[in-house]
Amino acid sequence: MGQRTEQRVQNEETLSGTRKVLIFDEDVEDLARQAEPFEAHGFEVYKCTSIETAMRCVEREEFDFALVDQVSPAFEGLRVIRHLVRYNSHTPFVVVARSKDALCYQQALALGAVDYLEKPVPDAEANWIINSYFGSSLKK
Repeated sequence: MGQRTEQRVQNEETLSGTRKVLIFDEDVEDLARQAEPFEAHGFEVYKCTSIETAMRCVEREEFDFALVDQVSPAFEGLRVIRHLVRYNSHTPFVVVARSKDALCYQQALALGAVDYLEKPVPDAEANWIINSYFGSSLKK
């Protein structure tokens, strides 16, 4: 099988399979709210309220997308991001924060974040992110 054919088959398998999303947030209410748009589009959402749980998920699963809470100006979520980059370097991720911090923003972008958003993320913005990354492969 040629390289192009293999790639096409892999892409078709990915599009027909369930997309996996990792969401890390220590706040249970924020976590549930952030998961809703992904679940509405048929994603399998891994909800993690601790850094350790999120890191274990990253070690065991391949994710199509990740949403990681900054947690505080100390940027505890950075541990999850570094782990994600190490184990799933191709996974796009967005950092969310209760209040934006310039240093955390720079660190997130340096590690490859595709965006840095303030919480709560409005549904319209969450849907825009989902459509931007998964558009035609979404559950109808």
